Amino acid sequence: MATIQTGLLVVELALEPWGAAQAALLDQLPAEEQSRILRYRRDADRYRSLAAALLPRLVITHQRAQPLAQIHVERGPSGKPFYPDNPQLHFNLSHSGHFVALALGASPVGVDVEQVRPTRDWDAIAKRFFAIDEQQWLARFDPTERRDRFVALWSRKESLLKATGEGVAGGLSTFCAIAEDDAEIEIDHRGQRWFLRSYPTLPGYGLALCTGAPGLPQPLRAQARAAQFLDDLKPAIAALFAMPRVAADAKAP
Repeated sequence: MATIQTGLLVVELALEPWGAAQAALLDQLPAEEQSRILRYRRDADRYRSLAAALLPRLVITHQRAQPLAQIHVERGPSGKPFYPDNPQLHFNLSHSGHFVALALGASPVGVDVEQVRPTRDWDAIAKRFFAIDEQQWLARFDPTERRDRFVALWSRKESLLKATGEGVAGGLSTFCAIAEDDAEIEIDHRGQRWFLRSYPTLPGYGLALCTGAPGLPQPLRAQARAAQFLDDLKPAIAALFAMPRVAADAKAP
């Protein structure tokens, strides 16, 4: 079985209207996953959710040669998915806009990708959800940079709460995740050490990874079209198991 190591895969989706290609992919999933995905009304939401459901199953298939429809993924109390047949495999998912992100590791991981939405009142959101130190830190910057740093900060905080399994209900203001750049930072949260890193690799998006071990890797990026989704992603999934040898911001082979 392939070694599990910390990895981050970011997939850029071609968000075509829902059609035969997406329906064929949906048929690869267990019935309960199909029902969950079809509850979305917008094509883009369905497709992002479909891609997120397929990615960890492709990892499991790579490890175990198990058909996708036979892979049973469960969800914890906060909705975090996990694979009960292999407790050593930890993964987390996030999707926004054109991107779906998959974090993988041998210990709990969290990932968050956030599309920047220019019309939002960033100051009001920060006042409601962030710690005082974070609010004061953001206030140092001009409005454009404040927006970008807000999104990076939010994604770091959400990635940590997803790694713990708490979700945002765990309290975004209960810890401080300030980082002056995209370097890895260490945070003590509820008596446990966590390591976080932002990645300024997606223009117009915030992207962050969190795990309990230092040495967070650079993301591996891939593109996927619905009609070729499984073929497009196979090389990227294989490359996840060689992440330390993948160059910064590398493209999937």
